[in-house]
Amino acid sequence: MAAKMKYLAGIDAGTTGVTVMIADTHGHVIGTGYREYPCRFPHPGWVEQDMELMWQRICEASREALAKTGVNPQEIAALGFSSQRGTFVLVDKEIKPLADSIVWSCGRATEELKWIKENLGADRYHDITGVPLSGLWSYAKIKWVIDHRPALFEKCHKILNGQEFFLHKFGSEDISSDPASITLNGMMDIARLDWSKELCSLINLPIEKLPPMKTPARQVGVISRNASQESGFAEGMPICFGAGDQQCAAVGAGVIREGLAEITIGTAMVMVAHIDSRKKDPKHRVLIGGSGIPNKWDMEGLAFATGVCLRWWRDTYGQMEKQAAAALGMDTYDLIGAQAASAPPGCKGYLFFPFFTGQVTPHYADQARGGSIGLSLIHDRAMMARSIMEGGAYENRMIVEAMEEVIGRPFDSIRLSGGGAKS
Repeated sequence: MAAKMKYLAGIDAGTTGVTVMIADTHGHVIGTGYREYPCRFPHPGWVEQDMELMWQRICEASREALAKTGVNPQEIAALGFSSQRGTFVLVDKEIKPLADSIVWSCGRATEELKWIKENLGADRYHDITGVPLSGLWSYAKIKWVIDHRPALFEKCHKILNGQEFFLHKFGSEDISSDPASITLNGMMDIARLDWSKELCSLINLPIEKLPPMKTPARQVGVISRNASQESGFAEGMPICFGAGDQQCAAVGAGVIREGLAEITIGTAMVMVAHIDSRKKDPKHRVLIGGSGIPNKWDMEGLAFATGVCLRWWRDTYGQMEKQAAAALGMDTYDLIGAQAASAPPGCKGYLFFPFFTGQVTPHYADQARGGSIGLSLIHDRAMMARSIMEGGAYENRMIVEAMEEVIGRPFDSIRLSGGGAKS
């Protein structure tokens, strides 16, 4: 007799780590697994990741979640998957990486951005895609690969986001994408919710190298024998394409009508708002993209380094907090958060600028960098930690104000998710 299906599994492969979650069929989380993985910085401003190492960490986190819950893998009905967006990897016909992935925060495409602006124009680009022209999107970086790594590009069979690559590792033979996953690729025809033929033609990108577009939230295969042995999930279990990580978070937070928005605070801070119809921002500040709800749109604002800045603080200056947290059996971030809570609002005039990887919404200043002002002898560690959090909050205020101008009214509700929501 087949086991009764009592549980669901979900995986979110983010930029700095992967979370594997097991829940019952009522949505109650009964256990999680987590593993960090690094980014690589081969040149100033470049950011890459080892996809095979990330796969190892995904499997480790999966086994951890299963071990913590004690769940029989045969009782898990299906696995859903989401991943970071705007990070892409070139693969061969065997769907094996030809090089490390180029991460969404990578800033290598400055000259390519200038070329696109000169040969297409920011207004035309925005009309096609619904997003402001920026070198942070995959589009300019793919042109960089075409121009600077022609032999690599010639070998490339497909250009995949993480979600497609890792689902294939789990056993999917359906190598496809969806409109809710590719906003940050910066090459979608927003009216058609499909790849833009005009943009592909402009940079000599054969559209066949991109995965075909389908709808989000669909089954794409079952767990293979090899993936079962590596991850611990049951062979033959259905695996499902979710959507972009932030689109999944928004739907999960109940953002399904205009007037509602959700902010995820993780590596980046991302705000997603549902819109009832496709809108335009004449000032080119916010992003219009595909929603996690099929055939619908959403509006986004991005702050790329909110969580990274706090991790930088932890790893660069937080050795004392790490040691104290270990002795107390606490998470280091919880201890840093407690310190920050003890500092006064405004940090006595100390202001932190969290633009470590550029400023995104609403100014799209790729070359902007972080900094601080107002530091004096009255400031201490607690105020410095708090200023990092406040800097992220101030940056997100710019996003909220831009979005409310586009929809013409204040939001009814803004909901929080992600690790930063615990603070």
